[in-house]
Amino acid sequence: MNTKPIRSPSYPSMSLEDAIEAAGKIEAQYRGSPVDREDAAKLLGYSGLSGPANKALAALASFGLVERAGKGMMRVTSRARSILHPDSSADRARELREAALEPKLFREIKDRFEDIQVPPMDGVLTYLNREGFNPSAVSPAAKAFVTTMQFIQSLGESESHVSDDNDDLESDSPDEKTRFGGASVGDLIQWESQGALQFKTPRRVRWVSEDGDWLAVEDSDTGIPMSQVTVEQAAPQKAPAIPPQMPHADAPHQERGFSEWFRAKVAPTRL
Repeated sequence: MNTKPIRSPSYPSMSLEDAIEAAGKIEAQYRGSPVDREDAAKLLGYSGLSGPANKALAALASFGLVERAGKGMMRVTSRARSILHPDSSADRARELREAALEPKLFREIKDRFEDIQVPPMDGVLTYLNREGFNPSAVSPAAKAFVTTMQFIQSLGESESHVSDDNDDLESDSPDEKTRFGGASVGDLIQWESQGALQFKTPRRVRWVSEDGDWLAVEDSDTGIPMSQVTVEQAAPQKAPAIPPQMPHADAPHQERGFSEWFRAKVAPTRL
């Protein structure tokens, strides 16, 4: 009796969007430097290198977001850093699409449904079952794939929206074309990240870095990229910068400079 052997596919235990968020937690602390796998697992919320923690780190590796950096060590890849700190939205979208199909299983499923951007869940489940995949792996693998494809589809919708906005701006005056940046201490600003507004109401700027790339608002130590803010209301007059209130024990080394330390200490997070 001929029976098809059970396949035990290697697949990410999370979607690409979740993997990017996880990689960001590691990158915020270590940038591109090597990090012990156990320390990386703790940054993701695990107590140590447990089974689930190893699966999570393996998922990041399967998307090409982390790589080996010696025995028991790993580092965030240039791909991940290009996604987290892109030169442009087009560059970020390209890197994300490549990462989405980095897992071999995901490429295999995509080839099966090559004419469908986001294959239906039932179709993916049926395909994996017919291919003889381990039943315990079918559902989580299908979910991770479909969720990732939905995320990639949303990138196309965002790009279309940006293109429409740019078309509208062409008819505006030169001054109206500049939407992001240019905030000063005392201005009321709105923060937009990945197409979503981060504040319910505009917040007032209390600090701007010397290089002008980062700022912070009142009642928050979160570093916000200048390129992601719009000035809703300019300050009536320039107010003196209020230095961030940080614990003395965590004070930055003089040689590093505050701006570099601030970015490493409080990477941008959604408020």
